Amino acid sequence: MTPNAARVGPPAAELARMLVTLFWVVLATVALLAGLGAVPRWLAGEAKGPAFIASVPEAERRLGSSLFLPAFFPDRLAWPPGEIRVAGGHGGSARIAFQPREEGGPPVVMLQSVEPGEPVAPDLIGDRRVLSSSRTRVGERPAEFASVLVDGEGWQELSWEEDGRRLVLRSRGDLEELYRMAHSVRREGR
Repeated sequence: MTPNAARVGPPAAELARMLVTLFWVVLATVALLAGLGAVPRWLAGEAKGPAFIASVPEAERRLGSSLFLPAFFPDRLAWPPGEIRVAGGHGGSARIAFQPREEGGPPVVMLQSVEPGEPVAPDLIGDRRVLSSSRTRVGERPAEFASVLVDGEGWQELSWEEDGRRLVLRSRGDLEELYRMAHSVRREGR
């Protein structure tokens, strides 16, 4: 037997060794690329999931698009919004919470997607269960009115589309106020 013949095993064993080596190389490459992809978020201090944002202009910068806001704004609600969250970066979604000026009053929450045809990010919607729903209109647009439980709390919710973008307006307050806010929604910068 020659020395080279001793090193070469059956063809199946050699193929198995090559496939195992290829598997480990691909696995290591995927892990390295995933780690490198997370570095910019880590350096910027961004957490996984929705990010809390300080202002509407900052949210628009992160999402790469202007946001819809109600032109009718009841005196009972404070400006600026009490909480702004975004999910998904450019082309993602926003959640804007308008807090009452007086303690104990009901807040109003506006959710919206930035990309036409895309839903609002589930991380922003919360654990939502529909109790009842009916068809309605917001201006000339078809809409849905629903009574929902979100994270165990009862809300009234209007949802519709503007320029192909999904909008949701929630309140625990006056239904007429909710409709007036929905009818007045305009895109910032227009």
